[in-house]
Amino acid sequence: MTAAAVPQLSLVKPVLRRARDLLMRSRTVQQAVRAGTVRGHVPLTVWRHLRPTGVWELHAPDSSTFRYQCSPDDVLAGPVVWTDLRLWEEATHPLFYRLARTARGFLDAGAYAGLYTLLACQANPQLHAVAVEPNPVAARMLRRNLDVNGFGPRVQVVSKALSEAPGRAHLTVPERITTATLRGGADTPGRSTVDVEVTTADLAVGDRPVDLVKIDVEGLEPEVLRGMSRILAAHRPIVIAECLDRPALERLRSTAAEFGYHHVHHLASHGPVVVPPGFVPPPRHQNFLLTTAPFTPS
Repeated sequence: MTAAAVPQLSLVKPVLRRARDLLMRSRTVQQAVRAGTVRGHVPLTVWRHLRPTGVWELHAPDSSTFRYQCSPDDVLAGPVVWTDLRLWEEATHPLFYRLARTARGFLDAGAYAGLYTLLACQANPQLHAVAVEPNPVAARMLRRNLDVNGFGPRVQVVSKALSEAPGRAHLTVPERITTATLRGGADTPGRSTVDVEVTTADLAVGDRPVDLVKIDVEGLEPEVLRGMSRILAAHRPIVIAECLDRPALERLRSTAAEFGYHHVHHLASHGPVVVPPGFVPPPRHQNFLLTTAPFTPS
């Protein structure tokens, strides 16, 4: 490419983006993208740049359907909708769905737009959920998704952050809002801060039974566990938590052991695997299952 062509290319890219965005306003085009992606005809390099809009039907692992409303700020909408969950937490959500079938209650710590809460409610009509999401933007997405599915009466939304003690804190919200965190000092693009109320899982849940917990709080999983000591002692729920690196996994493992959770499995693509000492979470499939007794998938 010549030096003269570089400025021309910089002028072409915005035009192409505008043309793409205009084309993607068509529901027919979006449906074609989804059909092609599900069949493997549209590659990741293409669909990851496209954003779905509106309400879509998604298929749960048992092939039943529920709805997902795509919001402009929802960075997960692409992989969730275009692949119909095939490339979203695919090593975790089918197992989670089976576990939710027999759970009395579910705690979703870091619910974001509520996908795990939606799956839990879809799996078990008797289940009650507590969905905790401190980011106001994500909490609005969560409530909309509950409304379009009629799950609202079974879900208590807590617009606070979870930790080991009540208080207040600054929530750092980067451009990719799925990674909002209470941990300060993160130098990320487009970051902003929101003052949020902090509570504990024990206070958020109250006396309701909880048999299943999902924690995704960007490195503060140990603090959340310490704030649910009553839940852990009373109900011994199965816990699924995300760990992005080895130090985070070691902190989680050490804290969980304090409460009798000595069995840790990595939710790998081929199923749960016992985590050996020194295990390093891979770039994908970073969820771990914690139990007080040996775990055998049914």
